[in-house]
Amino acid sequence: MTLHLSNLRVFVPSTPSAPLIAERLVESGADAVVGEVSSFYADAEAQQRWAFALLPADVSEENAREVLSRAQEFGVPVDDRRGQGEIRGGKGIVTLVGGGPGDPDLITVAGARAIAEADVILTDHLGPYALAEEAARHGAEVIDVSKLPYGKQVSQEKTNAMLIEQAKMGKNVVRLKGGDNFIFGRGYEEWEVLAAAGIPVRVIPGVTSATSAPAAAGLSLTHRGLNHDITLVSGHVPPGHERSKTNWHALAQMTGSLVLIMAVKNAPAIARVLMETEGGRAPKTPVAIVESASLPEQRVTQCTLEELASDSATRDVQPPAIFVIGEAAGKRMELAD
Repeated sequence: MTLHLSNLRVFVPSTPSAPLIAERLVESGADAVVGEVSSFYADAEAQQRWAFALLPADVSEENAREVLSRAQEFGVPVDDRRGQGEIRGGKGIVTLVGGGPGDPDLITVAGARAIAEADVILTDHLGPYALAEEAARHGAEVIDVSKLPYGKQVSQEKTNAMLIEQAKMGKNVVRLKGGDNFIFGRGYEEWEVLAAAGIPVRVIPGVTSATSAPAAAGLSLTHRGLNHDITLVSGHVPPGHERSKTNWHALAQMTGSLVLIMAVKNAPAIARVLMETEGGRAPKTPVAIVESASLPEQRVTQCTLEELASDSATRDVQPPAIFVIGEAAGKRMELAD
């Protein structure tokens, strides 16, 4: 788990372990200050001066009480390391959790723990929703901020605003997404907005569906003797679209595995460009489509690039789906149930 502090000012009361803690905070981007409790401002500037205070495990009870008292008075959150790292009072903390491909068992241990300890969980439709439901049964508030393809849309701006609002109420907030937040998940955008608002952000990486979906379907993205490279591309806009930032013609000339995410609608157009480019992919290039990876409804469709281009292979495909294009996609092993 990574804590991004982005130049936030952190007060650490002086203890034997404080210098090492401060060093680690600085490595995470913080402006860490070690000092006597008397230097922890007890006036109206405190809320603006300090992002939060951190209590080391070896802090004296007297100093801890003093820091907690001042922090509560001026709305400064406290990361209390004497117990389980509990965040108390003031601005809360947001943890960006990557939920993995979908099966709740495939989230990281740290991710599952963060969900279980959350006060509020903002989740989308691709995250392991069952874990959020379990947390709700134990008192957590769950907020659905899904962006469904061609359906319900909660804007990113609204999601950002809710994260800030909940954290400023002193809550332990989890932003739960499928896969990994930092691979087409807008994790950096959320971190940037939260950091600008002075809110500490923890990051718990997730298992990206780009690699886990093929594995769950019995596919290896690399195969000795066939390819030495993998390319991951978003297919949310088609080739030639004014918002496309992908050089599809260059990708067509590569020989490794091409993995398309968010490409259900545009896969046929992409396949045509890959074939029609001079020196591009052969029409008989293997393709594997993995829908709802790792879930009971998982389905795998195998076809060729020319079949993908004709739309005959994708008429019934529903998101979420991953497309694997390349010779390795033609080698699939049978997995035990």
